[in-house]
Amino acid sequence: MTELTLTAIRKQLTALNFNADKIKIITVSAMDAEALTDCTSKENESFYNSYMNVIYRRGERYVLGYRGEDPLLEHAIIKKGDLYFDPTQQANDAFIPYQFAVLTEFKIFDMMKHAKTNKDFPPDVDYLLSKEKHFKNIINSKK
Repeated sequence: MTELTLTAIRKQLTALNFNADKIKIITVSAMDAEALTDCTSKENESFYNSYMNVIYRRGERYVLGYRGEDPLLEHAIIKKGDLYFDPTQQANDAFIPYQFAVLTEFKIFDMMKHAKTNKDFPPDVDYLLSKEKHFKNIINSKK
């Protein structure tokens, strides 16, 4: 994995039709081992894992965005308090904190409501783009 600079992340976000200036870039931290043991962490299933971890209160928010690698990788993580965690990555690989471009964060009710309108699949980037008018703060309008 090649980690990108903040400038490179913003450039790729712009190429993907996002308003990069309004997207927060955060650092994903490692969870403590005990908390990680309680998390759903099925390999290569970040959307499902993050969704289930929020439902079962192992995270407060479902966070959708892109991992800061080249090229950007669509991914979902969780937020607890002021920290962001990736149980999927941490449980299945050697974990190194990394940059993450946050497109949006969902509380449990909103996450479940959006999943219901997304044929019971947790919200992903395609879903955001299909609901452009609701996420116009981060999506550049197609002209």
